[in-house]
Amino acid sequence: MIDTAVKKSFEQRFSLVRSLDKKRLIPEADQTSMTLMDAAVGCFFTCFGDTYYVQEINRYQEMSEDFARPQDYFITELTCMCLETGHTGHFEWEFDDELEVSITLEQTSFKYIKDEEGQAVDEDDLDQIADDKDAIVYAGQKFWYEDDWAAVYQRNGKEEKVYMYEFENEGSSLFLTIEEWTGSGRDEHKIYLSKSIAPGEITIMSKGALGDDIQ
Repeated sequence: MIDTAVKKSFEQRFSLVRSLDKKRLIPEADQTSMTLMDAAVGCFFTCFGDTYYVQEINRYQEMSEDFARPQDYFITELTCMCLETGHTGHFEWEFDDELEVSITLEQTSFKYIKDEEGQAVDEDDLDQIADDKDAIVYAGQKFWYEDDWAAVYQRNGKEEKVYMYEFENEGSSLFLTIEEWTGSGRDEHKIYLSKSIAPGEITIMSKGALGDDIQ
């Protein structure tokens, strides 16, 4: 007997595949000139052999340290469903001299993060680590301090304050981001491991849902 959750996931993915209108497919000749920046809600794209359906597009906007003034820097986040597995995937892109794309690999916690001496790290250590530009260790790998900055997360017309602490490994292929959310009246920390991917690994297959056409 098929598990109820598995059945529901399969039915949802099958429904999404059936919703794809052939008229909204992008000709192969045009796909090569498109990047994740062209993705819209409701579109399909492929990455590393898997096919993704874009469910949401939200973004982080950089702010001044006191969250009073918006800055001209954004990170765009796409929440997607993988049609092969049913798992939710998160992709991010930013443009800073050139297009940079990453995919979230996993979420973790302070329980698994140490300093270079093997001592535990928690939220109270973050500002000192940033000031000293220290490294932290996760899963046996060092991640060096790269940046920290204030942002607002924009989703469905609402904004939440978040402070970002960014670390990267020696080859700048893996990133560890510690997000400090403050909108609920108490601090909440979310920690993500992500991987840099070449923009060309993504192929946009279709336009988004009606009303969200790619320009």
